[in-house]
Parts: sequence; C-alpha cells; structure tokens
Amino acid sequence: MALSGSGGSRPLRTLAVLAAVIVIMLVSVLGKQTFSPGNWHQQFKVSLGLDLSSGTEVVLQAETRNGQPPSAAEMQQAGSVLLSRVNGTGNSGAQVQQVGSDTINVTVPGKAAQDVMKLVLTTAQMSVRPVYLEAPYASSPTPKSSPSATGTPSPPPKSSTVTHGNASLVSRAAIQLFDKEVCTPGRDANTVDTDWQQTVGYSLKGDQWGDLNGQIVSCDSSGTKYVLGPAVYVGGDITSVNAGLSGTQWTVQLTLNGGAAAKFGSLTTSQYNAYYAGYQSGNRDDAVLDSTAVVLDGNVASAEVTAEPITAGSVQITGGGSTGFTQAEATSLADVLKYGSLPVDFNPEMSNSISAQYGHTSLDAGLISGILGLSLVLIYLFIYYRALGLVAVSSLLLASLFAYLSVVLLSRYQHFAMTLSAIAGLVVAIGITADSFIVYFERLRDEVRDGKMLRPAAESGWRRARRTILVSDTVSFLAAALLYHFAIGDVQGFAYTLGLTTVIDVVVVFLFTKPLVTLAAGTRFFGSGHRWSGLDPARLGARAPWRSSSRRGGRPQRPVPPVALGCATPDQPHRRGDQQH
Repeated sequence: MALSGSGGSRPLRTLAVLAAVIVIMLVSVLGKQTFSPGNWHQQFKVSLGLDLSSGTEVVLQAETRNGQPPSAAEMQQAGSVLLSRVNGTGNSGAQVQQVGSDTINVTVPGKAAQDVMKLVLTTAQMSVRPVYLEAPYASSPTPKSSPSATGTPSPPPKSSTVTHGNASLVSRAAIQLFDKEVCTPGRDANTVDTDWQQTVGYSLKGDQWGDLNGQIVSCDSSGTKYVLGPAVYVGGDITSVNAGLSGTQWTVQLTLNGGAAAKFGSLTTSQYNAYYAGYQSGNRDDAVLDSTAVVLDGNVASAEVTAEPITAGSVQITGGGSTGFTQAEATSLADVLKYGSLPVDFNPEMSNSISAQYGHTSLDAGLISGILGLSLVLIYLFIYYRALGLVAVSSLLLASLFAYLSVVLLSRYQHFAMTLSAIAGLVVAIGITADSFIVYFERLRDEVRDGKMLRPAAESGWRRARRTILVSDTVSFLAAALLYHFAIGDVQGFAYTLGLTTVIDVVVVFLFTKPLVTLAAGTRFFGSGHRWSGLDPARLGARAPWRSSSRRGGRPQRPVPPVALGCATPDQPHRRGDQQH
C-alpha cells in the first residue's frame, strides 16, 4: 500500500535529508577548520551572558555640540541606538541603562574594553563623496646614527607631496588644509590614525567634516590623504545594510532610497564617461577622479574606482587595505550603519572589567537541572513505552544535539549569549519535545487497539497525530515570539530558546521520529507485537482482528460435535464447514 506522511514510503530518504542537515550545521560550525580535526574543539564555543561570564562596563557622559545639556528625547534615542548596537539580536546579554540626565551605563559580556569603546563611541556619520585630490603616503628615509651623533631624535616621517587628481576642482580653503594635513598609516590595514584631524584643526565632534555641502580633507588607513567633494548621499539615505562574503572577501552591501540612488547614479555615470577610459590606459589623475570615497566619522573607509555606472541603488563597501574587512569588522560596520547614528557625542568616564554575577556554579546548577529533567523523562518513557521508548530517547538526544549546534552557530554568527534564563527555556522545552512523541505514540497504540497491523497503524496514527503536533508547536512558538517581542532583558533569552527548541521539535518529529517508527514497524520484534515492544496487542487490550470462517481453496474442516457447540438440534444438524460465531 502507498504510505503517506513524513517518511511514509521512503523513511531512509528522509533520514538522509536529516543527516545532510546535521552535516551542513557541523561544517558551518567548523568553518575553515573543517579539514583540521586538531582544531575542532576550539570551534564549539558558546558565548555566556553577564550572569555567567565576565564582561566590560563602560560609563558614558553625553556632550552636545552647543554645550547645552542633552534633552530627554536625545538621551532616550541615544540609549536605543546603543542598545541596538550591543544587543541588536536581543539575546547577546548586553545591557544599556541611563543613569541621571546625561550618563549611560553600558555592560557587554565577553568583550574587551577596547572593543566595547569602539562600538559605543562611534557616531556613525557616514557620507559618500567624489575624490578630487589624492596624495599617497611615503615615509622619508630615517638618518642612521653615528658615533658623533648628539642623540637628537629624528624628525617623524612626512607624507608624500606627490598628488594626483585635478586641483582646479578644489577650493582655496581646502587646498590650504590639504597642504597642512599630515597622514600616517594606522596600526593595521583597517584602522585610521585619527591624529591627522589635529593637524588641520578638525575637532573630534565632526563639526568640519560633517559639512555635507562643502569640500573636506581626510585620510585612510594607509596614510593616503584626500580632498573630497560634497556628499552625494549619507547614512540616513540607506534603506538596508548587510554584511556578507563577496567571493573570498567580506563586504558591506548597502541599498539606497530613490533620491540618493538617482544622485549616485548621476555621479557614477559622469565619472565613468569622463575618466574610466583614462584609468584603463594608466592615467593616474583619471584613476583618482574616477573614484568615490566612503567616509565614516571623517575617515576614508574605502575609495572605489567606478568601473560602470551604478544606477540601481546597490552599493558595496570593500574596506581598506589589501585584505579588506574581516568578518568582525564588516559585521560591526553593518550594525553601526543599520542602527543609526548617535544624536549626541559621548565621553567615556570610566571603563572596567566586571566579574560574573552568578558564575559557573549557577551554570553547573542549570545544566544539572536540565540533565536531571531529561533523565526523569527518559526513565518514564522506558517504563511506559518499553522498547518503543528507544525511539523517544534517540529523538530527545537528537533534539539536544540540534539545540547545541544551533546555540553554537548563533553564538558565532549572531552574538547569542547563553544566560540562566536561556537555560531555563531549554529545560522547559524538554517537556514540549517529549509531548510530541507521546501524542504520536498514543495515536499509534489507539490504532493497534482497533485491530490494525503495525505498519498501517503507524501511518494512520501519524495522520491523526500530525495535525495535533503542528497545532501544539504553533501555539508554543507564537507564545515564545510574542514574549520575545514584548519582553526585555533576561526574559527575551528565555523566549528565544523556547521558540528555537519548538522549531527543532518539528524538525526532529517529522524527519527522525516518524521515519524511525516506520522502519521499526517492518522489523519482526515490533511487527509481531512482542510483549516488550510497547505495542503488544494483548497488553493494549486490542480487539481480535476479524477473520473469514472458511479458508478459500483449503480442505473442509471436521464436523464439530453438537454437544461442543451447545446449540445444535436433531432438526438442524451442523453442516460441514460451518462454525459458530
């Protein structure tokens, strides 16, 4: 007969799909270390929240550009932006709290103070501008010391005076700043040395480079200095931001609104028509004039050559240096641009490391409670379902594996942090997962009680149980989603893991439990209704299956004595082949 439902006629194929999903998750966890077994143990790490791990606390004091105290609305908006940056997914365990009228306290688990400061102090004022002049950095040779040297320190290296571009496009004020500007390479290929701002009198608040309609000077991480034209678009014109791989390099992809896309399309079209051919022929001036610079907080993040008109409103930022962005840098920049710029500037008042609020003792207690709960469920399943409990136990263990791999992946790619509340969500999910197995097993046993053989009973019982399982898990998932949306803090961690394990429950029941029962029904042990199988018809009180009173094509049965039947009379003798029903 044709079997329906998940894993009905092809349980092995369904199990193969499940195996492929597990392999994909494992490869995603291992990443570049997939073919380096010696380093596998380093990839399976779960980030811990502040209640279980150490972190960094930063106290920030707001400062407005006009010197006036910040308004309550500005502080509220700044708190929301900072919370989005450090806890954009809602489950990283980071906290942002306003203290007083102008101070915000930020605590982030598992990050160094330098990383936290960079994340929260970046104002994220981004603009894209055409390049007018460019002067690459070139250090001057350092004099060698001699025996008669006086010990006077050598002057610092100066940037090159060789410039490319078109000076006629530059205003006199910008030329004067460009001549005064001193750029030096940053500590790495993606970090700009911001000391250049002091050489031209720019303030850290961005009063000068924040002028969107004027020309500005700037530097990049390699020490190259620029004169840039008016901004074509700014961060507020971005409608979506994503970090991802482009080939082998991490990039940030932007999508612009209609007005900004039109202005940027007009600029790139004119650049391409006027300068791209010269750039192709090796003209350095045309190569500079064919470029647009991405400016973040006054510094040039990248300067890209226009290889074709960009009219669709999709822009890609590749980062500076020869290696471009790392994954962490691309993700950090995307988060900063995604969640907006700060309405006020902040000065760090204090930064210190903090210890775990509860520590590993609480973590161990949470894990022990989960193991204890799981063990009690397993004991009950074996007692009640006997050998059928093996299917439930293997399903629960597989669900635990899925939950662990999911948490590792979320920690690696979504900054998820495990907290005590999240562990509570995982413990509660044990009951939800076991409930799905019980619903199916009870429907299966009902079918056996009705006299069906095990194979058809497995399919008809699945059809009855499938809808109940889906409805139950849907209700659980909606409850978790609503709780996650409306709750804050630790409650979000509980709701997140509860929703995650609900999805895992559906995957395991459909792709593992049902196909495994189908395979078990074809074995002699389960198919014959062994007394230890958990599906013994006699133990379940099944009705005897109906059978025909005669065998077709068989030999006739012996006549049954009337006395044995207790109902025959001389007038109504039993005929050969008759049976009393």
